[in-house]
Amino acid sequence: MKRILYLVTGLLLLLNSRLPGQTQLPYILNGAATQRTCNCYVLTPDAFHTSGTVWNKNKINLLQSFNYIFDVNLGCKDATGADGIGFILQTKGTNLGATGQGLGFKGISPSLGILIDTWQNFDENDPSYDHLAIQMNGLSDHNSSGNLAGPVTVLSNSDNIEDCQWHLFRIKWDAPLQHLEVSVDNELRLTLDKDLVNDIFNGDPNVFWGFAGSTGGFSNQQQFCAALRPEFNFDPQQVFCNGTPIQFKDNSSSFGAITSWWWDLGDGTTSVAPQPPAHLYPSAGHYEVKLVIADNSGCTSDTLKAPFTVGAYPVVDFGPYPLCLGSQMYMNDLTTITVGTLAKWEWDWGNGATATGAKPLAPYTTPGPRQIQLKVTSQQGCATTAAKSILVSNTPAVRGMGENVCLGASTVFQGINSTPNIPIRQWHWQMGDGITSALKDPVYRYADTGYYPARLYAVSTDGCASPVTDVPVTVTAVYARAGADTIVAAGQPLQLQSQWGDTRLQYTWSPATGLSDPRIANPVAMLHKDQSYRLTLTSPEGCHDEDTINVNVYEGPEFYVPNAFTPNNDGRNDVFHVIAAGVPKLDFFCIWNRWGQEIYRSADLPGGWDGSWQGRPAPPGTYVWMVQGVDYTGRRFSRKGTVTLIR
Repeated sequence: MKRILYLVTGLLLLLNSRLPGQTQLPYILNGAATQRTCNCYVLTPDAFHTSGTVWNKNKINLLQSFNYIFDVNLGCKDATGADGIGFILQTKGTNLGATGQGLGFKGISPSLGILIDTWQNFDENDPSYDHLAIQMNGLSDHNSSGNLAGPVTVLSNSDNIEDCQWHLFRIKWDAPLQHLEVSVDNELRLTLDKDLVNDIFNGDPNVFWGFAGSTGGFSNQQQFCAALRPEFNFDPQQVFCNGTPIQFKDNSSSFGAITSWWWDLGDGTTSVAPQPPAHLYPSAGHYEVKLVIADNSGCTSDTLKAPFTVGAYPVVDFGPYPLCLGSQMYMNDLTTITVGTLAKWEWDWGNGATATGAKPLAPYTTPGPRQIQLKVTSQQGCATTAAKSILVSNTPAVRGMGENVCLGASTVFQGINSTPNIPIRQWHWQMGDGITSALKDPVYRYADTGYYPARLYAVSTDGCASPVTDVPVTVTAVYARAGADTIVAAGQPLQLQSQWGDTRLQYTWSPATGLSDPRIANPVAMLHKDQSYRLTLTSPEGCHDEDTINVNVYEGPEFYVPNAFTPNNDGRNDVFHVIAAGVPKLDFFCIWNRWGQEIYRSADLPGGWDGSWQGRPAPPGTYVWMVQGVDYTGRRFSRKGTVTLIR
């Protein structure tokens, strides 16, 4: 398990405070360069056509090895950011620098430059990405003899270093091996094997060193710091559990020698040792560890603030109980932990088989008790092991039966155990309308007609649930409608209308007198005297209903009109209407008063005058009427007469 708790990836810069007795500034600044903090410098502001150099006052001897660590920031503008910076060794002095694409390195000879170039200059054969190269003698063209190594991307995982971020820039020189290494963010990017003293500096081992940066028609703020990064890590075997001493290890980076440390372990404990004593926290919990360092130049770092967790031990549990054969037997982790995050599960099935993960599939194929062991480990390395007996049981199978019924009748359901050697503890019916039942053979009456997707499952005495089986039922109702009572002329065909057309239904008209077919939905009747018919409808489920129609037969075709009526709303003889035997269609039925005014007209059958005129009761008296229509043979004829309105 990886024991590194938190790695600091961003730059951790200086606090504004400085230690007493800070040494004199060891650098000479030229051009636009400015000192930002104790150990940090701005080479170029975000401005066009500027340059800046920062040279160390003291020469270094290339016959001696060095390991220089810096933080660099190339600004925040990618597409429009320029031009870059370089770490330079040279013998010309401490007042050098130039603007534009040469990064302040171009033209300095003899020299060695490790260049971070963020602008593509086609005349210097630059690649399109932000690139790193080792050049010599002021030659920045990558196709020139001055190109010693590269170009490569500055970052191992990105084409862009103008990302607003600080990056660790390490330059390591092994003098006996004459071997140079350049790393960015602890990733080796370039190497060079060369006799720098003789091949570049003409036998002179003493050189100035420093940084140069420049902008031209595009710009970026470009900075560097003599590295001063507080950081800590742990031994790989360290666990972070309640009751276990925690040993912090300093892993800070600094350009110079680190001279002091200040630790705050997050629970009120502090230390000024490079490596504080192993510390026992009072309880599991979340803490914030702080670290500040200072170097021999008198500079103090920013405060590293790293969240740190001392984990609790897991309380291990798992289920379900029982495991049921015939289904996917997933074992579920039910472990809890008060502080920390569960990360690792190790199952021992008790038969030589093992598994990992929080929800493994149990390997059993036969019933019986099994002793299962589970070890759970948190991200903090805290582990607990627990064992328990789990029953492996057979799964029952059931099926159900339910009958289709007519509305108002009860449906009888039946539950059947298809595995009689596995006893059932409980039955579970879902009736398909939101109602449930725990009976084995429930009897249920549905409130309305329709299709009901009833379902059934059962649970064995060991607690294993059967698969769900569907037991759909249909509740049906039929409503016989023989039609309204009517009249017909003797010998006139009458089409009876049942108002259904469902071919699944059985139709029965009785008696069969005068009918073309008494077993169809809409038979034709030919009558010479009054007749009543009873219609009986029967569904495939046995549901039935009855209705009656009365047919009055008149000699005709003819109009039958009464000679008086009494519109007094007593329910008897309130409307004056015509009986049109054998006449399916009226042309008109009109009524006039004694002054010849038309007071009623209609072409409807049966229609009828209710004794009113212009919304008011007409006066008693005698009125003239006339009716005209077309009989069922197509002959047009009419009748007229008088009617007395009695009040």
